Formats: sequence, structure tokens, C-alpha cells
Amino acid sequence: MKILETQSATLTNYEVLKHLETIHSTTPEDSNSNNATTMKSGNLETVVKELTDYLLLTPRSPLSLSQQNPYTSSTIPTLLSALKPYDLTKAELLMILNLRPDNPGVLDCIVEELDQRFSEEEVGAILGVVGDVLGKEDGEGGEEGGEGG
Repeated sequence: MKILETQSATLTNYEVLKHLETIHSTTPEDSNSNNATTMKSGNLETVVKELTDYLLLTPRSPLSLSQQNPYTSSTIPTLLSALKPYDLTKAELLMILNLRPDNPGVLDCIVEELDQRFSEEEVGAILGVVGDVLGKEDGEGGEEGGEGG
């Protein structure tokens, strides 16, 4: 593998998962072709499996199989357009997509100078949009920011 351009784009966990699923579906099943291919394929298969398991089986992950509202291909553009009025940076939007904040404390860790940039009502509205588009986490979280609009 040769890196042509470093950091040309950042990917969400959803995009990484879809790419891994594509790699997994195109990996040849016949591993008896030759030793070098088998070794590379085995290493690749291990990395793909471990990363896919991490993304799908980590309980708090927005991509977890236990979540009620799984991400779809329309989730990212929907969230980006809904959060456009808040003028969040690309890095902040990426972290929101990957972490699905469900309370102001988590959002404060993601958004730089949250308390200076946004009022409490705006923070509630952002959390409301995130909850509506990405779904709310099952379990103990999600009690704050419920009146998002």
C-alpha cells in the first residue's frame, strides 16, 4: 500500500465501517492461491475483523448493533445540514458524528469554548438535533437536553 496524500480527508466511523465491509466483501475466499497473498490477506482479515467488532460491539458506540437508530447513508448529510446554523468546525462535526453526545458535558468536550460560543438554549438545540438525527443512547444517558425543539 502506498500513501499518495496524507490527511487528504477525514472519515467518520460510519464511513470507515462501510469501507471495511466493502473490503471484506471483495476479499477472495480462496486463500490457497499463493503464500504472499495468503499472508497479506490474513493480516488484513484480522485488522478488518477487529476494527469491525470494535465499531459494532462497543456498547456506547453510535454504530453499535444494540442501538435503535442505526446510521444510514443519509445520516451524515442530514446532520450536517441540521447543524449548519451553528457554525461548527469540521473536526467538531466529525466528533459529534462519531460520539453522538447526549448531554452538555460530552458536547463541551467536543466543541471548543462551548460556553462562550453558545447559550444554554443553543446547546440544548444542538443536543436535540443530534438526538433526533442520530438517535438517543439507550440506558443511563440522555436525560439532559431533552427539550431541543
